[in-house]
Amino acid sequence: MRLGAIGDVVNALVVANGIKHYLPDATIGWAVHPLSRPLVDGHPAVDRVHVWAKGTGLAGFRAVVQEVQREGYDLAIDLQRLQKSALLARLSGAPRVLGFDRKRAKEQSWLWTRERITPGHPREHMVLQYQRFLDLLGLPRTPLIRELPSDPASEAWAAEFLSGACAGAAPILLNIGASKPEKQWPGDSFRDLELGLQNGFPSIPIVITGGPSDVELGQLLHGAVPTWHQLAGETSLTQLLSLIRRSRGVITGDTGAMHMAAALGVPTVALFGPSDPIRTGPFGEGHVVLQGNIPVEPPKDPAAPRPRIRCPISEILAPEVSIQAQLAFARDQN
Repeated sequence: MRLGAIGDVVNALVVANGIKHYLPDATIGWAVHPLSRPLVDGHPAVDRVHVWAKGTGLAGFRAVVQEVQREGYDLAIDLQRLQKSALLARLSGAPRVLGFDRKRAKEQSWLWTRERITPGHPREHMVLQYQRFLDLLGLPRTPLIRELPSDPASEAWAAEFLSGACAGAAPILLNIGASKPEKQWPGDSFRDLELGLQNGFPSIPIVITGGPSDVELGQLLHGAVPTWHQLAGETSLTQLLSLIRRSRGVITGDTGAMHMAAALGVPTVALFGPSDPIRTGPFGEGHVVLQGNIPVEPPKDPAAPRPRIRCPISEILAPEVSIQAQLAFARDQN
């Protein structure tokens, strides 16, 4: 059970990938909301997809419960840590029901689970938190498999688009959208970035991506630099995934595209707002997080505002590394 959002499903797929790698004969089902369905449809580690549409009320919940029960699963894993996902896991009929530890569970969802992962550092990256479910199952964490689905029609579309628009060259993707208003980078900042990209990478094609609400900004950026290619609001999730696969780098806000790029190993510059990049930033080495303009010390009071950082997070695989150490690393690199 990992219903959404896009980035969360991308990160949680390490559990299905790990199980399938070590137990190739296992039948794995995934309960998901329609928004993130393309990430599990056709995924090599997912054999069944159970779609739970939002807004369908009790009738929709009953339908998905009955569908899951008919499969006769041996194990149910709540990767969502909410009441609704934990209840679905408990009602699945599976004799083993796994969930988050009490401290990291939300809405007291731990009450519905029978087995729980071991507690970890509160700022541990979500990928590492998901890997704790492999520990609970007695499966190794390595190799870390971050495989995502490949849609043939979307792959063909991306290849054709880049062949025509970019003469086959690998572009930089500028993803201008965000899932929440507080995570949205200001339009003025994107326009400033546009000048920097134009001057710094004059020979590399730039492709603008985003959702339907980002079309106006995408058109403004395209109008200022007509050689850029405006695709905001024009791609499906699988088409965006195919474009990311073929790009040389991605500049993006704190959104699903960031996690997709990191999972595919594409160098990523992540533009962060209020969230904690140590916990939910792009997982892996070679990525950069920009959060604010001036490095500052983290607050001693946990209730104080989050620190602003501007540093590489190549140490993100070691979540115990402090922000001070990461800032020192960034200064040494510069």
